[in-house]
Amino acid sequence: MGSKRKTGQRRSGNPSLRVADQHDSATATVPRQAVDPGIALLGHGRVDVNLSTGASLPGTMFDFAKSFPRERERDLRDGWGYSIELPAVLDLLDLIAAGRADPAQARDLLLRAARELYLPFEAYTFEDENVLETRCRQEPRNCPVCQAHRGWFEGELDTADGLWDRYAKPEKYPFVAGRSGLHETGCPVVRRNMPQTWARPVGDAYTTELRRYAHSVDRHSGHSDLEYSRDYPNWAAMTACEARAWMAERTGPKGGRSYKTCRRCAPAP
Repeated sequence: MGSKRKTGQRRSGNPSLRVADQHDSATATVPRQAVDPGIALLGHGRVDVNLSTGASLPGTMFDFAKSFPRERERDLRDGWGYSIELPAVLDLLDLIAAGRADPAQARDLLLRAARELYLPFEAYTFEDENVLETRCRQEPRNCPVCQAHRGWFEGELDTADGLWDRYAKPEKYPFVAGRSGLHETGCPVVRRNMPQTWARPVGDAYTTELRRYAHSVDRHSGHSDLEYSRDYPNWAAMTACEARAWMAERTGPKGGRSYKTCRRCAPAP
């Protein structure tokens, strides 16, 4: 099993973001009619901020991970590590001074924008893994790490289903390739390293296993704690023809082997 991301590792910048063109700079406007307060994500860090007074800051440019000033350290979801373009800040201050923006509401909307951008900016990759896992247990449906790894986990479950389907048919797939070499399917070594039963997790079990997988993936190696878990099918059952091909692929031109055959079951494809 594997994936390609590990949380808790710092990195510089975010290559998915781009600086807005000059004409994208936020300019405060006051429509004739008031609009429903809220924010709208436009992509690439740009956000429409709409105030209940009818004023707005269209296309406001946010960025993340440019710096983490310790003087104002706080939770990342509360804006630490984020930046916002200066023209938008100045326009907002002008609106407040003119009575066209409520300071408390403006603060709430900017904070909401930061929290909405938390996942697109992959801000969770800067979090401490223990903090993320604690939050995941408290709010499993809102865990950004699990959301980011869900597709990979589904792929691993598909692989496990396929491996188990073959393993459960020893008459058709009498050989198994494991980490230490080739075995017969009924070999005790194989039975010790494969689950006794297998069923794709659902409901609460799925949530638990997704957390177990997502929060253990190493972003550098791609390995997770589930990769060598005996709770999951990890060894590949093969037909005799496939086993011979497997052996041939691991035999050098001078007959040298880069595999072993189990001494206990002595497989002979």
